[in-house]
Amino acid sequence: MLNLSINHIDGTVDACPFDNKMHIRLRMQKGLAKSVKLVYNCDKNLWFKSRDSAQMELTQVDSELEYYNVFVPLTDTRFAYIFELECNDGIKRYFSEEGLSEQYDHNYAYMNFFQYTSQFTCDIVNVPEWVKTAVCYQIFPERFFVGKSDKNTDYITAKWGEIPTPTSFHGGDLTGVCEKLDYLEDLGVNLIYMTPIFCSPSNHKYDITDYENVDSAFGGNEALKKLVDNAHIRGIKIMLDGVFNHCSWENPIFIDAQKNGKNSKYYDWFFWNEDGTYRTFGSVKYMPKLNTGNSQVMEYFSKVAVKWMKEYNVDGWRLDVSDEISHKFLRRFREAVTEQNPDAIIIGEDWHRPARYLNGDEYDGTMNYPLTKACLDLLAFKTIDSVTFRDRLVKLYNTYNIATNYKMLNLLGTHDTDRFLSRVDGDGNRLRTAMAIMFFYPGIPCVYYADEIGTEGGYDPDCRRCFDWNKENWDIESYNLIKELMKLKKEPALSYGCFDITENGGMVTITRSCKEQTVALKINATENIKSGIAPFGFEIIK
Repeated sequence: MLNLSINHIDGTVDACPFDNKMHIRLRMQKGLAKSVKLVYNCDKNLWFKSRDSAQMELTQVDSELEYYNVFVPLTDTRFAYIFELECNDGIKRYFSEEGLSEQYDHNYAYMNFFQYTSQFTCDIVNVPEWVKTAVCYQIFPERFFVGKSDKNTDYITAKWGEIPTPTSFHGGDLTGVCEKLDYLEDLGVNLIYMTPIFCSPSNHKYDITDYENVDSAFGGNEALKKLVDNAHIRGIKIMLDGVFNHCSWENPIFIDAQKNGKNSKYYDWFFWNEDGTYRTFGSVKYMPKLNTGNSQVMEYFSKVAVKWMKEYNVDGWRLDVSDEISHKFLRRFREAVTEQNPDAIIIGEDWHRPARYLNGDEYDGTMNYPLTKACLDLLAFKTIDSVTFRDRLVKLYNTYNIATNYKMLNLLGTHDTDRFLSRVDGDGNRLRTAMAIMFFYPGIPCVYYADEIGTEGGYDPDCRRCFDWNKENWDIESYNLIKELMKLKKEPALSYGCFDITENGGMVTITRSCKEQTVALKINATENIKSGIAPFGFEIIK
């Protein structure tokens, strides 16, 4: 039974070099141990001579497990370690690669201690300094703002503010985003993620015909250059949407492959069936799926990414449908991106918990939909209670190594989901509670455009409504809260402080702390007023 009650995922999740220290995590059944020590040597070859030890701290607890953590200084790259447990039954036990034992022979430790060796810089999960204080704002460019320009507007089919349809065009563009940078800067945004901007016949641009040019409806390449330059002046970074899993059936590359078959140099860029049909993204016929296992496809899109970074100073990429892209593509893509800018960030669109992609050689983080779902289940669907909510967040946090948690993109909704306010039936109080949770949970909080002013909207395309720039219609309480949270995220506790979450009698408390600052978020996860907090409301304690 004891062998089943303790676990350590070495090398990827529970061991991680970080800021010249080694972070080690151990998870075990509740009540198994009184205390836990990490016994280690930074040079495994010296284990037989001497060993250091460090007391591990119990940092999180869920309904089943306790999570112990410790940081120890790194003086070498040949780190070896075991765990020493003072168990509640009065017996001292040791945990190594062979499991739990009551005796441990250090003379043969080289055969069964855990190790994290040969830590090359290129292999370590890096956290760029700017990421720790990053506050993201997602923009659907077609619906944010129409800038002043001389572009052709004949394509516009709907008035600004009309409820969108799948095919309606309202005229928003990159010039409009640029003209609203003052608004975004004042709000506290320092990272903008835009849905696709490259040439495409649709309003959403996820069916791309030309990856090397910005759509003229968005203002063309010069509009992007001006936007990035002006954003950087304000300390705001720009992350583009990379749609490399599929393209448009109007893309010349696909047209050539379909027309010329095996005689086309692009034929193997796609997947063909015996009857001449082709694989697609989902069941969308106008989006043929690209073969990202093809080396030429890898090389082409790596060059595309580098072009926009080198010539236009783009700071990062969000990868669309990233869980359907080959691992080899993702590794090659990362090499190209980080060679151009070591501090660039790559966010994958994966709706689950893809730890296998997050070892430092593919993407940095993912769109954190499991956090979204936990907030929905608590505040919208009301299918979980405070205990289960705490358990969800504890397990989610411990799914990834400590460095990766800094780089997860936390969100409440996107262009692919109902807006959170509509999910909670227009209850601004519950929306604001979810906003606070999103900012207090470790990672990069990402506000979907117009959520801060109380915009509602159902599933696509209703979630892609135009931004209402008439302040008389804004939910000022939500707007002010987002400003407060964005400011708070840049302070020490929320940018790099430790994460703790507890539950007591329906109250959930998230605490972020470091030497300089401690900040707590109290959430009333009940239908009754508790501690002066409204049902499903919150309080920030500084």
